[in-house]
Amino acid sequence: MILNSVLIRQGLPQSERLLKLNEIAITQMRTLLSANNAKRLK
Repeated sequence: MILNSVLIRQGLPQSERLLKLNEIAITQMRTLLSANNAKRLK
């Protein structure tokens, strides 16, 4: 399920959804960058 649709169903206003989605994206990027097997894209 798409995260934004889950947040909409929870009744969060758009401004709060954007903040949560941004936090999730940052966490995902940090996880990817800290992975030992991360490879650089060319």
